[in-house]
Amino acid sequence: MSRFRRFTQMINSPFVELYQSAVRAAFKVNASDIHIEATRTGVDIRFRVYGEMQPVWKTVDLEHKASFLAAVKAATNLEIGVSGKAQDSRCNVPGLPLDLRVSLLPTLFGETIVLRLLDSTREFSLSQLQVPSYTVKRLRRAINEPNGVVLVSGPTGSGKTTTLFSLLGEIDRSRKKIITLEDPVEYVMPGISQVRVNPKVSFSDALRAVLRQDPDVILVGEIRDEETAALAFRAAATGHLVLSTVHANNAREVISRIQNLGVDHDSICSNLRLSAAQRLVPKLCSHCSMPAHEEFIEEASKVAGFTFDECDNLRIRCDGGCPHCEGGVVGRLPVIEYLGDEDVEAVINDEEDLSFLSLNLTNATLDLACEGLIDVREVIYVS
Repeated sequence: MSRFRRFTQMINSPFVELYQSAVRAAFKVNASDIHIEATRTGVDIRFRVYGEMQPVWKTVDLEHKASFLAAVKAATNLEIGVSGKAQDSRCNVPGLPLDLRVSLLPTLFGETIVLRLLDSTREFSLSQLQVPSYTVKRLRRAINEPNGVVLVSGPTGSGKTTTLFSLLGEIDRSRKKIITLEDPVEYVMPGISQVRVNPKVSFSDALRAVLRQDPDVILVGEIRDEETAALAFRAAATGHLVLSTVHANNAREVISRIQNLGVDHDSICSNLRLSAAQRLVPKLCSHCSMPAHEEFIEEASKVAGFTFDECDNLRIRCDGGCPHCEGGVVGRLPVIEYLGDEDVEAVINDEEDLSFLSLNLTNATLDLACEGLIDVREVIYVS
């Protein structure tokens, strides 16, 4: 059998059909990722739904492992003839409103591929972010500033990119020049210039080039070194609005992180418009969630230092779920804490009484728990 014929058989059905079925099934259950994992005995296909890995959806036996992986690589714009090397790509899905961000990694038992599902029709705005009105108001205030720095932190998969793009969605793009530096580009937004940062080029080099493009607003995927931090704050001081992310556990640590990257006290106080940190928490299914048990309420109360006496709708998740949900969950909600520019100097000066600060993660989670939107135990996990 010729090499061409073997290759043709690899990328023909039923392997392409299985790949397409996996994408359709993942889309149906609102999965964020499809994991195609090479194992000793073949391939496991799993989904991540609302932040949680699910049991194996389907398996491919060892005999058909290479053919299936080749079919997936062909369908997702990965190099089929290359092995033993990490790859990234992007593709759309015919018939579905999806783009896929694709990552391939060689492992002990073969190539593992992760597909991130991205809604290609999604429109971004703070009103669609599902956060309280007071948080929307404070975020809008920051994004409407003519210049300054807005920083968002949180673990991987906590919705930072969605929040940043929701902020961009509030800007009149017809009257502003907006450039993003991303690694990689996830969502495509009309009316802005999006740049994928080459792995061989640092964010600082890319940012230096962007500043020569006469931008009004710049989104930098991440501030991870001293040079990028200095350039971002210098850009803010010269009239640009800069949005970015940093590695930090909470809004207060965002400021510490920027200090550790060499930005001085005066520059932070003058230019930092908002420091935010966020998490994503499962949104309860209204059809099957249950009243919270007293022991859960007491434990959450101890952790939060808060009594739930005035909350009469505390709920917990029904793990078994119902026909209306996936395991008792119907989505995820962002929990955002923030420090405004009015708080920055107090944090930098390390004042002991910080009770006046804008909003913290615990309080933001308490608000959602008291409304019955999330499991009261999330107060324990987030705090």
